[in-house]
Amino acid sequence: MFAVIGCFAIAVIFILVIVWEIKKSIDYGQKVRQLAANATRTVEDDNRDFSVYESIIGIDEREMILIPEGVFTRGSDGGGFDEKPEQEIYLDAFYVDKYEVTVKAYNDYRRIADYVKPSFPFLQGNAKMLEEPTFAVVGVSWYDSVNYCKWAGKRLLTEAEWEKAARGTHGLKFPWGNKILEKRANLAGKADGFEFVAPVGSFPMGRSVYGVYDMSGNVSEWVLDIYDQFYYQLAPMMNPTGPEKGKNRVFRGGSWDSRSPDLRTSKRFAATEGRKDAVLGFRCGLSKADLIE
Repeated sequence: MFAVIGCFAIAVIFILVIVWEIKKSIDYGQKVRQLAANATRTVEDDNRDFSVYESIIGIDEREMILIPEGVFTRGSDGGGFDEKPEQEIYLDAFYVDKYEVTVKAYNDYRRIADYVKPSFPFLQGNAKMLEEPTFAVVGVSWYDSVNYCKWAGKRLLTEAEWEKAARGTHGLKFPWGNKILEKRANLAGKADGFEFVAPVGSFPMGRSVYGVYDMSGNVSEWVLDIYDQFYYQLAPMMNPTGPEKGKNRVFRGGSWDSRSPDLRTSKRFAATEGRKDAVLGFRCGLSKADLIE
């Protein structure tokens, strides 16, 4: 009798486990389809739901958005030599700062860590115009950016991570779509409402498909990688982190001083690690695996 009851109970439990696993599989499939559908939408046909992407608050009290694992289109066959070839690259899941690091956030770090103040050796004009608390910080070197991110429990994004966060999985030319549109980014001139740096998040219609702000324009952003014009021809197809040797570091995204062609999500730039000027800032990233650990 007890053996029969025991077998029946085991069978019931087994059935319940199967039902639960099927439900999880269905829910996961629905979420994947929702994320994929959202990633193909652009501001040109803007009906995006940014709430589907998970977010966390970092140690520096700044929001980060989860970029799902999977492949994306990196590079551009129609771009510069160093953007070729256009390829599908796989990346593990990672988090990216929703906004560029602000003057306030950087100054908070400086006070706590007793770190150096940003400087603008190439600026012609009054540096005060770049020091509003809500502005994206500029006048920081690659080393400065690395040190801030380390202090915040994060790191700089790899170049591939930056590009995926900017253009999504389908190789968009700009974060918002494939055409230059008005009021989508802070670029050269005053037509967008800003002559120099703007407060972060000033262009909500210019967000990337993941809801990340200012990936094109406002300030150019340091990334982790060493620059090599031939790297894409030799890079691994999974989680590339850049060449091992080189003289310069990559920065991305164009700035308030850039023309529209330089806002392309595949456009690559490079500078010495110590360079500081009025167009260079950064944002941080974090591997999802590191957060779990």
